Amino acid sequence: MDKKRRCVVTGMGAVTSLGLDVESTWEGIVNCRSGVSRITLFDPETFPAKIAGEVKGFDVKKYVPDDNNFSQFLSRSAMHGIGAAQMAVESAKLDIKKLDPVMFGVSVGTGEEHAGLEQFDSVFGAENVYESFVTNKYMPESYKDLGMLWPIRRNANIPAAIMSIMFNARGPLSTSSTACSSSGHAIGKAMRFIESGDSDVMLAGGCEGLISEFTVAGFGLLGALSTRNDEPESASRPFDRNRNGFILAEGSGMILIEELSHAKARGANILAELTGFGCSSNAYRITDSPPDGRGASLSMEWALKDAGRGIEDVHYINAHGTSTQLNDKCETRSIKNVFGKRAYDVPVSSNKSMLGHTIAASAAVEAIVSIQAINNDLIPATVNQEYPDPDCDLDYVPNVPRERKVDLVLSNSFAFGGQNVSLIIEKFKE
Repeated sequence: MDKKRRCVVTGMGAVTSLGLDVESTWEGIVNCRSGVSRITLFDPETFPAKIAGEVKGFDVKKYVPDDNNFSQFLSRSAMHGIGAAQMAVESAKLDIKKLDPVMFGVSVGTGEEHAGLEQFDSVFGAENVYESFVTNKYMPESYKDLGMLWPIRRNANIPAAIMSIMFNARGPLSTSSTACSSSGHAIGKAMRFIESGDSDVMLAGGCEGLISEFTVAGFGLLGALSTRNDEPESASRPFDRNRNGFILAEGSGMILIEELSHAKARGANILAELTGFGCSSNAYRITDSPPDGRGASLSMEWALKDAGRGIEDVHYINAHGTSTQLNDKCETRSIKNVFGKRAYDVPVSSNKSMLGHTIAASAAVEAIVSIQAINNDLIPATVNQEYPDPDCDLDYVPNVPRERKVDLVLSNSFAFGGQNVSLIIEKFKE
């Protein structure tokens, strides 16, 4: 078998509850800040869960030219994705005009657009629904496009399609919609496109914008959201005995991946190397993980095998770590399945303790945090780690980041539906 083509990361962009770029997001992680606060996108007063990780102060006009019609197709999620994508391309110092467009592709993990209650109410509260769509008679100015364009813009493939148009990327175009593992699958697919020779450059990652009445109500009915409303900054507490649910968040993470010789030829600054991708299914239940952790164990094992690495090579595990009772317990079991006794020697932490859970974007955002950990030799903390849980007894780097050499990170993302992704990210070496 021919040796795989190597995939390196040369650019990154992020829009999160902690900041509107990679630098401010990382600064928040390093200083253990929380991006969680009371919801402002709608009035949450009557909801059991009133807090979320909102993106604040983001202006998409900085990233989308005024002389096109993209804005009418952009959901809140897509706006964040476009911003992060532009940042990734700019930070990579990529000259689009010098690229072979056929060898440049886009791979994005996301879900469908989630419209707010006010938008639906303005349409379906009308006497004649069809008339409200056609004439916009009953709709506020800001919601006119819901009728005519929403059947198009709501589709999960729209962010990737717009990115391909913006950057003249005519190569592989892919959308992954696997809930919380979406952007992990998107990055894994991008790796495979480059390894196989189908592309030289891939823009990959994810975006999500789920903070609406429908989503908060739905996850709330599942009992998945924390209701620690009076102390939002300490509500997300992965692996802590008193955890009571995850914090819904929004945002985007995008990375620019290149084949090694392509990156070298243009003198790119190489931030890290992607060496392993593993994915699996629990084949168990839609909302629960198997107590034995079998599916997640497989994704980790296959990612390590794909990278040609063993458990002794892993310096840090960036956990899925949602802060739900079942997920954290099952992920701990999965890590023990793979690492055996060494599980107790490998630092594990969850960025969701500060960022909240960005669902489809989470794997990409956490891959960026992992790359920052590698380049700064600093392992992020799991904040709000106060009360030990006998079922979660690993080293979760409680409350304070840890200075330590980080050459290889295993980053996990596990989704509703039982879809698992693990990525191996390494410090670049010739």
